[in-house]
Amino acid sequence: MRRRLPLLNQLRAFEAAARAQSFTKAAEELFVTHGAVSRHVRELEEWLGTPLFVRTGRGVVLTDAGKRYAARLTPIFDAIAEATRDAMIEGDSSHLTVAPDGAFASRWLVPRLGKFNTAHPDIELDVSPGEYISDFYSGEDDIAVRYGAGSWPEVEAELLCEARMFPVCAPDLIRDNPPEKPDDLKNFALLHENSRQWWADWLRAAGSKNADLAWAGPLFQNYLAIQAAEAGQGFALADQIIACDALLSGRLVRPFDIEIRENEGYWLVWGKGLKLNAAGLAFRQWLIAEMRKTNAAYDKLKARD
Repeated sequence: MRRRLPLLNQLRAFEAAARAQSFTKAAEELFVTHGAVSRHVRELEEWLGTPLFVRTGRGVVLTDAGKRYAARLTPIFDAIAEATRDAMIEGDSSHLTVAPDGAFASRWLVPRLGKFNTAHPDIELDVSPGEYISDFYSGEDDIAVRYGAGSWPEVEAELLCEARMFPVCAPDLIRDNPPEKPDDLKNFALLHENSRQWWADWLRAAGSKNADLAWAGPLFQNYLAIQAAEAGQGFALADQIIACDALLSGRLVRPFDIEIRENEGYWLVWGKGLKLNAAGLAFRQWLIAEMRKTNAAYDKLKARD
């Protein structure tokens, strides 16, 4: 008999939010944005035809229907996880599924994957970027690369590289009117990625008297702010990993030397208590080496400027 089921991402978002009684905490657990959790829950409510949460000024509260639904879903997810752990084996050492976030995949990883494939022709690599990192115990993903502070639950996390944040823009944008000091950014649009707080932190570190600049300008999700900067639409904040190739090619320039460190960076993550197979270890070693090359290239670029 055909089962009538909602989408798995909708169920995962709801179940996590119900357990945490918070969309924010659910987003942290699932490695996605608050908006993604909210959207999936809303879509599930529309599919079911009933509200599962009451949205309040202080957060969310489960409705009676939401409580009943969560009480039945959580044991099911727990049972799936337990069954998967019992059935899991080390897996095929010649196959590796990697789940990077979209910005890292598009702007850094994919352009370099040919090197890995040449060095390891025996490894079948499956790259599946997306907003979610799956439960590693399900076998859907072997490892992932995430940006953040490295404090995610139920994963092993190894720091690959700390991030250094700085403004970038297209060279044509400032050809006739280059900014000489951070306060000159008032003459340009500031492009925000996910959070306006990053620009606030940078302006404060730069000693700008126009800190209110941080709260104006368009807001983009993921790496779209950097693409907008390349298109000449304004200044974006980038880090040395995401921006290095564009800086080297001249698509972006870095008008200020001031960098900030947000105690965040790029992490290799995998399931807590699991071991990387031979392919995973090879990819880890290659990833670390390539990131060192990128950092060295960026430092050389800084010294030249």
